[in-house]
Amino acid sequence: MRNVKTEEIATDSVCEKCGKPMVIKWGRYGKFLACSGYPECRNTQEMNPAANGAEPNADGVVAAAPAAIDETCPKCGKPMVLRKGRFGPFIACSGYPECKTTRRIQVSESGKLESKQEITLDEECPKCGKKLVVKHGRFGEFTACSNYPECRYTKQKDVGVPCPKDGGHVVERRSKRGRTFYGCDNYPKCDFVLWNKPVLRACPKCQAAYLLEKRTKRDGEFVYCSNEACDFKETIEPVTV
Repeated sequence: MRNVKTEEIATDSVCEKCGKPMVIKWGRYGKFLACSGYPECRNTQEMNPAANGAEPNADGVVAAAPAAIDETCPKCGKPMVLRKGRFGPFIACSGYPECKTTRRIQVSESGKLESKQEITLDEECPKCGKKLVVKHGRFGEFTACSNYPECRYTKQKDVGVPCPKDGGHVVERRSKRGRTFYGCDNYPKCDFVLWNKPVLRACPKCQAAYLLEKRTKRDGEFVYCSNEACDFKETIEPVTV
């Protein structure tokens, strides 16, 4: 049988970025318009049922123009617009792809959609000297350089354990799927990683430099030796208030 979801349907719409024809494609969340010049041009548009007098295409749908937000881009001054991505709605600069400013959104007390404002810190980026800001990502708040994307520095939480490979700092990090892990802050020069949190405490049985913290349904929270040949294990008693 034909797999129609892999096919493209030509439309009369023209890409506002490069002037090439737009085509209908199918994605995880249904149909959408995309530039036929992909991957050189990555412009896409949402599609809604024809309404408000708009002319539908052969499939009875029209492109949905991004909703304007009463806010301008802090980098280039162009209007910010509401867009929808794989992780839900967000606010982005209308000058994309030349300007890639994006922000998470929240609903205000009055019911309006507004962006989560970045908080500028009195702390400089160790790489470029610009101010650090508190940003909002899909996994929560994080601290990064205000000069993004020119500078991609992200501040990571130091867990207080030296890297056993090169003497760097072991920091808390996140994988692409949002899972927390721990690795050397000298990555990619050093590839030391751990899935469980290291604790700066020598093993009382074999004197290994650090222990590892873990929680399971059966055993609760406990620490165990980082040396695979050692069977030391100690339960962490819950703190009662």
